[in-house]
Amino acid sequence: MTVRRRLFRAAAGSLTVLACGLLAACDSTAHSTQSATATTVTTTAPSPTPSVRTLPPSQLCTVLTTDVAQRIVPDARFAARVGPNKGAAPDVCDYTSADGRSTLNLTPASRTYAAELSAAHNLSANPSSAGMRDVQVDTVDALGRQAFRETAYQTQSKQQLTFVVWNAGSRNWVLTLATVTSTSTTPTPVPDDTVVQVARSITAKLPTGQ
Repeated sequence: MTVRRRLFRAAAGSLTVLACGLLAACDSTAHSTQSATATTVTTTAPSPTPSVRTLPPSQLCTVLTTDVAQRIVPDARFAARVGPNKGAAPDVCDYTSADGRSTLNLTPASRTYAAELSAAHNLSANPSSAGMRDVQVDTVDALGRQAFRETAYQTQSKQQLTFVVWNAGSRNWVLTLATVTSTSTTPTPVPDDTVVQVARSITAKLPTGQ
């Protein structure tokens, strides 16, 4: 299991596509040539900047609003996503901190609750297989039909991760917090964890069905 099974963080930084478009335009500046017998000016028009389609906020953002997100990340702000070239965009609501060091997102779980819990325990038993350490899995009470919290430190990206995964009857959900930090930190006790508290506060408002 890797972090990518749950995180959709790449979407938050996808507006950098604009920078690539601008660089492409800069490379096609006008050129002029002069022959020995006559003066001829040849101009090459700059390449158009590729259009970028920004997706509207996910329906999940009507549940995980900015005010709610700021209970976890005080300066959280909505992170716009760019539409994919092919296929459908994942259903995810993303927020980032002002300095970009923390990311919070809400998404449906990609697998069944049992599969998510099994993957978490497998990672806890062998964290180095995914470049992690200090993986801990805790049961969460009073959240849906069943829930757990997984915490870990990702050594390559230097991120402290918290996943809260819960079964709300017809669907499973994941609320993820990732924060860049130089060292692993001791997880907050489950009852005091604001990620858990926010998950409890929004679960009744989440859409049902597939």
